[in-house]
Amino acid sequence: MENKPRSAMAVASLVLGIVALVTSILPIINNLSFIMAILGVVFGIVGMVGISKGKKAGKGLAIAGLVLSVVAFVLVLVMQSAFSAAFDKAMEEGGMTPASAETAAGDASASGPQAAEQSESTEAAYGVSIDGCRVTEDYEGNPAVVVSYTFSNNSEETTSPAVALIEKVFQGGVQLDPAMVTDMEEGGKSMNDVKPGSSISYEAAYELADMSDIAVEVSELISFNDTILAEQTFSLS
Repeated sequence: MENKPRSAMAVASLVLGIVALVTSILPIINNLSFIMAILGVVFGIVGMVGISKGKKAGKGLAIAGLVLSVVAFVLVLVMQSAFSAAFDKAMEEGGMTPASAETAAGDASASGPQAAEQSESTEAAYGVSIDGCRVTEDYEGNPAVVVSYTFSNNSEETTSPAVALIEKVFQGGVQLDPAMVTDMEEGGKSMNDVKPGSSISYEAAYELADMSDIAVEVSELISFNDTILAEQTFSLS
């Protein structure tokens, strides 16, 4: 049986896909990831064409390169959207917009109280409420807790709770790990996109260390000031 040479395009697509995926979550750097992902898709397609003609080997490499490049491409768009929203939110919380920052540089007459009132009146980009919790078991029979949330998208861009928020649950001052349970009616909904002005309820499960109180905190996934959007303490006993 004749050994066919491995497709260089397939190998290049795989390498570009891996590098693009690893760097896609890094702000600014992921601009280059975007280009690498596009090249990975192009090289993967060219490699597949050559392989389909029977001239080259490496179909699995070409498919893997295509998949990784497409995933990296999508992830870059998601992260850049989230980073842009977080940057705009930080500017708003500081009482500044790109236009008002230029005005403020040439207008020293604005008073401190007026600036504070403007900052306080700015609506948060995301709203979240911690609605409750219940004790259950994970798939191995270990104790777990399911916390329910409601997410409101007050921004001007479509996003999802998974992209906009980070939820943390603490017990005895230690953050709990996520749990896998089978009785979550609204599990997985945190990945659903929410259009501006709309809301969604979702649940998340966490492994319990014991039956002591838990403290739940929710903040923005990408934020310059680590502001807590919602917090709640629950008694499990």
